[in-house]
Amino acid sequence: MKKKLVSILLCVALMASGCGGDNSGSAEEPAAAPETEESAEPETEAPDASEQAEENTAPAQSTEADGESETAKVNPEGEKYRIALSNSYMGNDWRQQMERIVEYVAKQEPYASRCELTIVNCDNTPEAQAASIDALVQEGYDAILVDPSSETALNQAMKRATDAGILVVIFDQPASEESAYEITIDAVKAYRVMAKWLAEAVGGTGNAVVDQGLPGAAVSEQEYNAAVEIFDQYEGINVVSDFISNYAEADGEASLASVIAANSDIDIVVTQGFMTSVTNAFNKAGIEKIPASCGGGYNGNLLTCLENDCDGIIHVYIPGISAIALNYAIRILDGETMDKDIVIDPAYVATRNDLDMGEFSDVVIDVAEDGVNCFSDQPSSLQWPCISSNFGLDIPMSVVLGE
Repeated sequence: MKKKLVSILLCVALMASGCGGDNSGSAEEPAAAPETEESAEPETEAPDASEQAEENTAPAQSTEADGESETAKVNPEGEKYRIALSNSYMGNDWRQQMERIVEYVAKQEPYASRCELTIVNCDNTPEAQAASIDALVQEGYDAILVDPSSETALNQAMKRATDAGILVVIFDQPASEESAYEITIDAVKAYRVMAKWLAEAVGGTGNAVVDQGLPGAAVSEQEYNAAVEIFDQYEGINVVSDFISNYAEADGEASLASVIAANSDIDIVVTQGFMTSVTNAFNKAGIEKIPASCGGGYNGNLLTCLENDCDGIIHVYIPGISAIALNYAIRILDGETMDKDIVIDPAYVATRNDLDMGEFSDVVIDVAEDGVNCFSDQPSSLQWPCISSNFGLDIPMSVVLGE
């Protein structure tokens, strides 16, 4: 199934771009019982519009061709649904941002009038999460959003939920239960989009060097192939070399430096890691022209492009996918027809968006601007934007940072 293919990508792809998976090597210590948070009882009041205007927020919201954002598709009137979010891991920043964002969104209109959100955190084991889902079924929730700890081991628990008439929406990590809806981000398409942008940024002519990522990682090979396939469509673009970043800044720089030493006439660099690896390698080689580059969704990657006056594009595996899952759950409960397998784009930010993107002309690409979608006063590891441009609700930076 399509969702299985995409699912394979997500667990590994975001070793470089901050996925919600366990890439820190350890999970939080399990609590004696699942922790819950009720959105109906916020610790602080949500800021009003005037307060929000003073905060750093998500990029100016672009909308789809029909002019209607995802939030605008939520009927502000109707039944107030009880929705739970089942999360199995809190051991990295991405998961914490994911929860803060959906909790914030649930307190804003029209969501506040349409749902009561409960977040349930459990130990990062399939057994603990299955038990947690079973408990939520017994409590009679209308929908359960699941960031699963296993692709297969939760299937029976989720099937028990759907058999009980409860909507299950899987997001972030993969799972294969066919009675549930699943929202995935197409990581391979991301490298096709970025390669197209890079090719157009150099006028369809030039020499390209492509990162193989982490040898042995299936997604690295798939992303490499996706970029090369796009470059092969251009007669004027030649892939002259590969390099291996291992998703590490120092490794990427050293590997690329070896390529530059053999062939300094390079116009495009595709990296699955860090833009600083690219700029450092060229700067240390005494080459002033930094080629068009791409990489994962780090704040530092965009800043590096701006600081070095070079073209670049990133894709962001948005932690706000949790809010998209909430949005879709309400609409499905309201009777809207949706595919069971929902594939969405990551967020894209680039130094320009005036290029001919051909088959990807409908992809929203925001223009990098310090203080808007990249931040020189924030950590380079920050992932921003945190939600798709067409979601229709700005997320304050303070929410993402947990301030």
